[in-house]
Amino acid sequence: MLAPLLFWTGSGATEAFRLWTSSGSGLYRCFQLLDADRMELVMAVDWTAQGDLFEGCNCNLLCPCHVSFRQPPTMGYCDTIWAVSFEQGSYGDVDLAGLNAAIFLHCLGNMADGDWTTVLYVDDRSSPEQDQALRAIFSGDDGGPWGVMSQFYTDGKYAAIKRVPLEMTIDGRTRTITAPDRLFLEMQTLRGGEDRQGLVTINNLRNVIHGNEHVMGLSNFNVKDETMTWEYQGKHGLYSKFDWSGG
Repeated sequence: MLAPLLFWTGSGATEAFRLWTSSGSGLYRCFQLLDADRMELVMAVDWTAQGDLFEGCNCNLLCPCHVSFRQPPTMGYCDTIWAVSFEQGSYGDVDLAGLNAAIFLHCLGNMADGDWTTVLYVDDRSSPEQDQALRAIFSGDDGGPWGVMSQFYTDGKYAAIKRVPLEMTIDGRTRTITAPDRLFLEMQTLRGGEDRQGLVTINNLRNVIHGNEHVMGLSNFNVKDETMTWEYQGKHGLYSKFDWSGG
C-alpha cells in the first residue's frame, strides 16, 4: 500500500488538513499543507518481510554489544556481517520471497557511538523493482528496523551498495552465505541440553533486527571488499527468525 504524503516546503502556510481516501489497491493517506509556494510529493510504501537472519562478528562468544549496545566490543572495534534470507515478504506490490542480502561493517569503539562504515550487498537475481525495494528497506527510507540502524552509519548512508551473487544455504546446524571472492560467513549452532542435541538460545533479549529467540553459535567469516578486508575464525555467531515491517 502506498501512502502519498504531500508536504508544503515554503513559508506562511495558511491551512493544513488530513485527507483520507481509498482506492482499489487499499487505503491511501494524504497530508496536505496548503500555501502559495511549492509542494513536494513523497511516497511511503508499506512493506513486510519474514525470514532468516544470521550474523558473525569479531567478538568472542557472546558478543557484549549484542547483550548491551553500550558495552565495548571484545577487541575494541567491531567487524560484523549480517546475512538475510527472505522467506516471504512484499514491498508494496513487489514480492521479496527467495531473495538474499548481506550487510557488513567496521566500527571503532562502542557501536552505540555510531560512525559505522557499512556496505550493503544486494542479491543480483533481483529484478529492478526488487532491487529498488531492497535498497529502500535496508537504507531505512521507508521505516522499519533498518531506519533505526542507519542512524549509526557514517553520514547515515552506506559507504557502498553493490549487486553481487549471494548464495545462501541452511543445512542442519550450519548456515552459510557466500559472495564469490568477496564475502563468506559460516555460522554453526552450539549444542545444548543434556543430550547435546538441542540448541543454546537466548530469549527476550531486545534487538531491533533480530527475532525474540536468538540461537547461539560460532562463526567463521571473511570480507574482501574495496572498502574493507578482514578474516576471523571461531568467533561470535547467532541466528534468529525476523519479522519486519515499515512504511
